[in-house]
Amino acid sequence: MLESEESSLCDRFMGAIAKALDYAFGCHHEHLSRVFTIKGRTYRVCCDCGKDFDYSLRTMSIVRRRTLAPRLWLLRMRHI
Repeated sequence: MLESEESSLCDRFMGAIAKALDYAFGCHHEHLSRVFTIKGRTYRVCCDCGKDFDYSLRTMSIVRRRTLAPRLWLLRMRHI
């Protein structure tokens, strides 16, 4: 397997793990605030738990962040 294919496979795997963890431990509430733009940051807030979500005015939707993927990548790099 080529190195680029290997890294692509690893990225897809890490993305799947991050999505699964976000699904298991992330916010699943549906009561979101209106869109706020304060000090250059645009976001919405969950009215149930207080978690904030970055919001794109270009796409008019919540920006989904994969916050766990970089941490999982670092964990993988330590074991190589």
